[in-house]
This record gives sequence, C-alpha cells and structure tokens, in this order.
Amino acid sequence: MESLAVVVSLMLLAELLFGLLAVTFAALARFRGRFRRTALILIALLTVETAWALWTLPAFGFPSLVALVLSAGVFWWPKRPSARPPRS
Repeated sequence: MESLAVVVSLMLLAELLFGLLAVTFAALARFRGRFRRTALILIALLTVETAWALWTLPAFGFPSLVALVLSAGVFWWPKRPSARPPRS
C-alpha cells in the first residue's frame, strides 16, 4: 500500500512540475518574445494531460487545470498598449 502512495505522489509531483514548466515558458514567450512554439506545444500537452487527469479523478486534475488556465492566460491575455507614441 505504501508503494501505491509513492507512485501517486510522484505522479502528482510530475504533474505540478510539468504545469510549472508550461507556465514558465508561457511567461517567457509573452515577456521575452522567445520560445513561442515551445510554449504552444507545452500548453497543448498540458491540455491533453489535464483532460486525462480530470477524467481519471477530478481531484487529481485540479492542479493541472490551474496551471493550464494560468499558462493560457499569460500566453494569450491581450497586452496593454504602450504609452509611448509609435516611432516614425
């Protein structure tokens, strides 16, 4: 029984780390303008993983759902227009 708890704990840890990785790359894509394709691929993989986790057990899927909402929000939220006038 303890080995099952270890397996589930490791799965949850991997899920959290993958979500953190997706949020990090989404932030890099938004604020630095780099790793855009990597962020899109990670968000797509996180979507598949979230769907599987929510289908398996809703309590297991909530951390990845939060990470998915955060990464998609960071990546696609509209940017504020800059206060500076455009260069001519």
